[in-house]
Amino acid sequence: MYLIAYDVIDNKRRYKIKNIAYSYALGGQKSAVEAEIDKREVLELARKLSAKMDLEIDKVHIIKVEKFIYLRSAKEITYKNGDIIIW
Repeated sequence: MYLIAYDVIDNKRRYKIKNIAYSYALGGQKSAVEAEIDKREVLELARKLSAKMDLEIDKVHIIKVEKFIYLRSAKEITYKNGDIIIW
């Protein structure tokens, strides 16, 4: 599983980056998408994205996620002092 997050200032470039990222995505929200892809596809994705980016100002992060906690809509969270809460 990979998380693809992007921060692109120019609307035209952002639209192109979004379309490429979402073509690999399982789902996502705004500027971050999840993709179940292999190493070959990651390299292909990176090549496609970098071709559309302004490498001086745009940012794209492709992060491998080995383990994750999936939270939908928690009604109540119980925690102890020092726990980290992801909301």
